[in-house]
Amino acid sequence: MNSDQNRQTDGMSHPLAYCMITITVFLWAVGVVIARAVHEEIPLIGLSFWRWLLAGFLLLPFVGGELLQKLDSVRRHLRLLTIQGILIVGSGALLFYALNYTTVINATLVNATQPVITVSLAWIFLGDRLRPAQLAGILSAILGVGIMVTRADWQVVMTMGLNPGDLLVILAIIGYAFYAVNIRRMPRDLSTFASLSVILIVGSLFLLPFYLAETVLIKPMSFDLLTVGMVFVLAIIVSILAMGMWNYANHIVGPTRAAVFVNLLPVYGSILAILFLGEHLYLYHLLGALLVCSGIFLVVRK
Repeated sequence: MNSDQNRQTDGMSHPLAYCMITITVFLWAVGVVIARAVHEEIPLIGLSFWRWLLAGFLLLPFVGGELLQKLDSVRRHLRLLTIQGILIVGSGALLFYALNYTTVINATLVNATQPVITVSLAWIFLGDRLRPAQLAGILSAILGVGIMVTRADWQVVMTMGLNPGDLLVILAIIGYAFYAVNIRRMPRDLSTFASLSVILIVGSLFLLPFYLAETVLIKPMSFDLLTVGMVFVLAIIVSILAMGMWNYANHIVGPTRAAVFVNLLPVYGSILAILFLGEHLYLYHLLGALLVCSGIFLVVRK
């Protein structure tokens, strides 16, 4: 892998970057669980809009001075920042909205294609190359995900079907993959959170018409204690903290290596379901998690 090897930025080590990515995926799993839990009470496009917009504005007190000082850089890179905003905010909204129509099993299984899409895009646009061991690692991780979400019963795949929610998840995954590949093109003279603030605010403006349409045609968003609490949790923890770590660490290890960690999402999802939803731990959970972790090891080792 040409540009992924021996990459270090700002003195940050690869192990720390991998740790940040691992935490990021866990926080994403928390966000998905929250969205699924409240989807009947809170309109999910509205939840997405306010989550991203609030996150962007919460960053401004900390990065506003930097943005003013480097306004020329923001203007020069505004097109890229806008594209990134549309990709991440739009993909997040698609994933949340999909939870209205598809099951967690379907969404998680479809999500297993994201590393392959990211690797393919990195190869096409960045010239990244995979060693045989890394390719084996990606396949191992995908197999592990498949075992977990099908409960080691491949008949489940034949009966799942593809509904509009699954198609929305596929579109979201493609958007996430393009976002990850574009991270290397982000302006180096802007800090991670300064860029993220612009990305989230611009992306939220793109989502505004869809939020208004949902409000008029489907269901308005009520700003009760539950809704406001969920918006703040998603904005601070899942948006600012998770996306900040993802952007920073992805820039160090590269999109190909970072992408395989996304396969930890069903692992975390199973753990959260066991702890908080009263589900049980089965052998296929352990087998799937073992394959995912083995795959990650093969991808990240030098």
